[in-house]
Amino acid sequence: MNIQQTKQSQEVQETKCKSHNFELIAVDLDMSDKSQINFFCGQCLVDKLNNNKVTTIQQSKERIQQINIQQQEIKTKENQARLNYYKNILDQIMDFKRSIDDSFEKMHKQIQEYMFAIEKEKQELQENQNQQNYFEDIKQLSKLYSSDQQKSIKLIEDNTFIDQLTRQLELLFNNAEYQQTLDIFKNTKQIIQDLIENNIIELPPLQLKKNEFKTPSFNRICIKHKKEIIMIDIDTQNKEMEDRFACVDCISQNPSIKYQTIEHINKLWIDYNSESQNILLQYKKETKNKRDELFNQITQMRKNYNQKVNEISNKLISEQQQQQQQQQQQQQQQQQQQQQQQQQILHQTKESNQIKKISIQSLDDEQLLKDLQCIIQKEKVTENQAIISLKNKDSNFLKEIEIHLESLKQYDQLDIQQTIDILKDIPIERNLIQQLSELIQSFSNQIQANDENYQNQIKFIKDFQELIDQAKKIQCQINLFDKTITLFQQHTNKIEQIQQQISNQTRDQVNQSQSIQFQYQNLTKLLNDYIDNFDNKNKQIKQYFNIQNLELELITLTELNKNLEIEKTNLFNQISTQLDQTQKEFQKQLKEQQDQNQKQIDEINNQFQLKEKEKFDQNTQEIINLKKLIEEDKLKTIKTLEEQKNKEIADMNKKINQKESELKAVQRQLDQIHYQNLQKEKQQKLELEKIQNYPKILQFSNTHKGVGCQISEDGKVVVECSSNWYYCLCEQAIPKTGKIVFAFQMISGTQFIIGIGFRDIIQKNNYTNAGFGNGSYLIRDNGYTYSHHNKDGNTKQLSFTYTTNDVLIMEVSIEHKYIKWTRQNNPLVSVQLEIDTSIQQELYPCVNIYQSKVKILDNIPN
Repeated sequence: MNIQQTKQSQEVQETKCKSHNFELIAVDLDMSDKSQINFFCGQCLVDKLNNNKVTTIQQSKERIQQINIQQQEIKTKENQARLNYYKNILDQIMDFKRSIDDSFEKMHKQIQEYMFAIEKEKQELQENQNQQNYFEDIKQLSKLYSSDQQKSIKLIEDNTFIDQLTRQLELLFNNAEYQQTLDIFKNTKQIIQDLIENNIIELPPLQLKKNEFKTPSFNRICIKHKKEIIMIDIDTQNKEMEDRFACVDCISQNPSIKYQTIEHINKLWIDYNSESQNILLQYKKETKNKRDELFNQITQMRKNYNQKVNEISNKLISEQQQQQQQQQQQQQQQQQQQQQQQQQILHQTKESNQIKKISIQSLDDEQLLKDLQCIIQKEKVTENQAIISLKNKDSNFLKEIEIHLESLKQYDQLDIQQTIDILKDIPIERNLIQQLSELIQSFSNQIQANDENYQNQIKFIKDFQELIDQAKKIQCQINLFDKTITLFQQHTNKIEQIQQQISNQTRDQVNQSQSIQFQYQNLTKLLNDYIDNFDNKNKQIKQYFNIQNLELELITLTELNKNLEIEKTNLFNQISTQLDQTQKEFQKQLKEQQDQNQKQIDEINNQFQLKEKEKFDQNTQEIINLKKLIEEDKLKTIKTLEEQKNKEIADMNKKINQKESELKAVQRQLDQIHYQNLQKEKQQKLELEKIQNYPKILQFSNTHKGVGCQISEDGKVVVECSSNWYYCLCEQAIPKTGKIVFAFQMISGTQFIIGIGFRDIIQKNNYTNAGFGNGSYLIRDNGYTYSHHNKDGNTKQLSFTYTTNDVLIMEVSIEHKYIKWTRQNNPLVSVQLEIDTSIQQELYPCVNIYQSKVKILDNIPN
């Protein structure tokens, strides 16, 4: 709309709209509530209608172009999707058709074989009809009397064969291909439903050109002042919706209310709708992916089940057909033998011998005695080789059926567990196992038979397949603890074996192709990812093994301590024995030396007596010298022996001291481990008691508070009544160790600042002021934060907002220098500030309120 101000006597000077630059074609003659004349162009008139279905021709052309582009894109995607699901249906129908054709071809061949046998028998009957004589007729008559052959064996066989054909026809509509075909149709219906819901043309809104000279407004009038609505109050709580809309006069009359412009509200609305739409699309996408994955899993379950059941059924049918073929061959052999017997009978001369004996009474004397002797000697008919072979064959057949059934049970258990994993959103390990399986399959396809390490690679693939099977079993049997422990040990050993094999393969096969090396690298990476995920999921089992290992180590240390004590005692006894033995040897050697010396002295004395008297002095001197030498040798020998024994004793003492030191070190380690465990348990109990009891003893102080604050309910409630901002601190200081948690509830009012502070600094400021340098760490109801020492966190809107009835939970750790606030009804959102712990003062929980009421909660809400 373009507004042009004129006087009543003034002529219209401009003919162009200033907003749209179009020619003016209309004028507003209603001037009851304004002193201006309003002129309009064609665009202004369309805008004034405020109807999205009425546009200008230019806007309609732009809309048509946008919608055509959307239709083109939607049609392209729709046609591609239709081609895809019809192609899938056609492929599945062709698979089903091939399965049916194979089954009918198989039945056709079986029927042709039966018809061929019937035609052959018919032809043989016609050829032999003219050759029959009296003896052959008597032979057939005797067979009828001797056995129950009034019923046709061929018709009984035909009845059994028709039953087999019926079962095969029933299996046609109970096999995997038929079920998969039905699943494809159901899945296609779901895809079509998704396309119907998603392929919707979004009609573009009318793109109105923004009027720079006019404030945006709603198409509604203020009830009080009869003017356009241009702003909205979205911050005030507990206010009727109609009272939130404001015109120009409403804004001027309520300057304290923070109104928001329509442009800002529109932006918030667009962001909200976009976020909601994104959440909805994400949820639909996740739901569709889960549904598709579940559908594929159930399809695979049905395929595995039907495949195994079909294998068992085909095995039974095949076995029955083989038995019938064997019976037919036996009958043909019997017929041939009968024909040979008939030819022999024709050459016999005695007619009495041409008739088969059908009773023991008709036997001659020789044959009667012979048969009676056989009956008397063999009380029980023994099994011949044919019966034993048949029993062995039946036993092997039953074992094969049992193996198939066991495999079917394992498939069933694994499929059910994998389906439960899909429902519970547990895809990581299953995906890794699937990737490992696909990678090892790709790896096996690249192996060449002429490779020199072909056998090792085949063994490696077999071992790795065993690893994958074990992984599936562990995933299926995870709740069976005892079996899981055994499988866990086996699986860990197999992983180590596979890693060693990969390492050997990588080290030995340096000259192999790059593709094989690349496959080994991918295999190693995926295996490591699986091992990491496996270790993360089985921490408790590893802890169980760690406890066992610690117990074994404790037992080992105890045994070692006992052994050391025993060794110490034995060593001491051994040293004592050696010392006694050494002392005895020393005394013995000393006595021998003395005896030897005395003997020498006696010999010398005898020689002196025999010599001449003039040499007496010389001999006497020699004797004196000899005694001196003997004494010196004696002293040297004694000293040498003493030094040697002292050295041995010192070595023994050193060894004893070393063993005692080792024992003391082991004992100290055991005592230290025990002491550390006791201290940890004691510290944990003390910290837990502090955390649990602190909120219960916490009270507002009647002394350390502003003059306008009043305390009630035994110090649990504070209210500010003087229309000023005042602090009220709690009586109990925050402990300097441990993590302390407490909670405040906003009872009434709307002006709250909650947190902690230094009591002396706040007291100096007369329990007023908050922010940098004022001794407190707080968050306000509007989301602003206040920090005593950090300007970056001071008076900044860094926090969430809160209001009446909200519960704020505060977590404080002076050791780790932080305080964290969370709101009970939104625990995922929190704000955290750093605390300055260099100030030698204690911190106290506190509130700074204005005409509001706050309560301390005894228990921390969940």
